[in-house]
Amino acid sequence: MDKFEEIGHRLDEELTRLRRFVEEEVAPETERRTAQFLREVSQKLTEAAARLESRSAARSAQNPPNPRP
Repeated sequence: MDKFEEIGHRLDEELTRLRRFVEEEVAPETERRTAQFLREVSQKLTEAAARLESRSAARSAQNPPNPRP
C-alpha cells in the first residue's frame, strides 16, 4: 500500500511542477506572441481599410453622381 501512496505523492509533485512551468514559462510567452500577432493583424487591417477607401474614392472621382432635375 505504501507504494501506491508514494506513486500518488510523486504524481502530485510532478503535476504541481508541470502546472508551475505552464503558468510561469509557457503562458507569458504565449501571451507575448499573441499580443504581437494581434498588433500585426491590426496593422494589416488598417492598411487594407485604407486601400479600400482609396479605391472607393477613386471610383467616386471617376463617376460623379448624376444630379436629378
